[in-house]
Amino acid sequence: MTATARPPDAASTRAVPSVPSSRRAVVAGGIGNFIEWYDYGVYAALSPVISSLFFPNESTVASTLATFAVFGVGFVVRPLGGLFFGQLGDRRGRRTALGLALILVSASTLGMGLLPTYAGAGLAAPLLLLLLRLIQGFSAGGEFTGSATLMIENAPTGRRGRVSSWQQFSVIAGTLAGVLVVTAITNFGSAGMLESGGWRIPFLVALPLGAIGFYIRFRMEDTPHFQALRDADEIAERPTAEAVRTQRGAMLTAFFFTALPNIGFYTFLTYTPTFLRNEAGLSLGDAYVVNVVGMITYALLTLVVGRVSDKVGRRPILITHAVAFFISAVPIYLLMSSGSFWVAVVAQFPAMMIMACYSGPGTAGLTELFPTRLRYSGMALPYNLSSALFGGTAPFIATALIAWLGTPLAPAFWAMAAAIPTVIVYLRMRETAFEPLQDR
Repeated sequence: MTATARPPDAASTRAVPSVPSSRRAVVAGGIGNFIEWYDYGVYAALSPVISSLFFPNESTVASTLATFAVFGVGFVVRPLGGLFFGQLGDRRGRRTALGLALILVSASTLGMGLLPTYAGAGLAAPLLLLLLRLIQGFSAGGEFTGSATLMIENAPTGRRGRVSSWQQFSVIAGTLAGVLVVTAITNFGSAGMLESGGWRIPFLVALPLGAIGFYIRFRMEDTPHFQALRDADEIAERPTAEAVRTQRGAMLTAFFFTALPNIGFYTFLTYTPTFLRNEAGLSLGDAYVVNVVGMITYALLTLVVGRVSDKVGRRPILITHAVAFFISAVPIYLLMSSGSFWVAVVAQFPAMMIMACYSGPGTAGLTELFPTRLRYSGMALPYNLSSALFGGTAPFIATALIAWLGTPLAPAFWAMAAAIPTVIVYLRMRETAFEPLQDR
């Protein structure tokens, strides 16, 4: 998968992003990511409540598994969303695809806040929840890769790591916002407020957020790189088919590129409140506080490491991420399962530093693998397949492994297994930080 850098083509020389356009792209791309992962953060943080309201069962493990199974189902349709939005984005423009994705995720998240519970609607309640999760998953299939494309194609030379790290920051910030809202309701509301209807509030917030995001995105022009291709009449007619034919190496790299980071994100972050409550015995309020500390640390470190990757390259930092994850997964889970609130807090700092070694350079490194002509489509399919296989299943697998092996360290073993193919891909991929962004 090694390759030498090519000289910039004619379209590349015409596409010169500016600092102001990169700032607008950060806001426009980040707002949809924020809403998308705000919902994921809310759903994961509320999983103990959702499991009792939508999947009542005498077994806590069974209820939790059912809740995370629905969480994972949303990922199953992400590859379909990636196909649809990738085609749309490479043919009609990034702005059109991202606008539609934002409408779908906002509407489905709002719908979750209006759902009846099992007590009120019986089996219809979890089925409706499942339907909305499918819609969210479909929209997410175009959101992440589309916003990454938008930011990278608006980033000035030498600043792609810095600019694209804001894409990961928006993911973390959205997840954090979801957890913060749930934490506030839990810690400052009356006893039982979540179960009695307070769980709806975080989902209903999606309506005003979506309206703001839609306004911002449709005021922005398409990226300079995409406009240059369109002006030259070089837009791909069948971008996905062309990507499969000409970008197989890059697509295979992209699939394993995010395997370990997906497991890390959805276990170290979204699964943490459930893990700390069920396995470490912390109260739900304390578990949320630990999670918030970790996410704030993660968000700040992501921006720092993204800037560093523009100086030292993507590969050294990504390799560090995979190796450190393999070595540290068991010790970190051992600390988190100790039963001590403060030990769990301290464990967040090494865990989030390791995660930031992906989130800082990862978006840039992944996006730079593909040319503008096929970037959205070429990246969307392998990324979403990887997310479905490794990310959406992570909380479910973590819960199942703990029950099967009888140890809270079980999730670490799954992460260690994924670290092996991931580090091989990082070792073999070319360094893209110092190359011009290719258009063809």
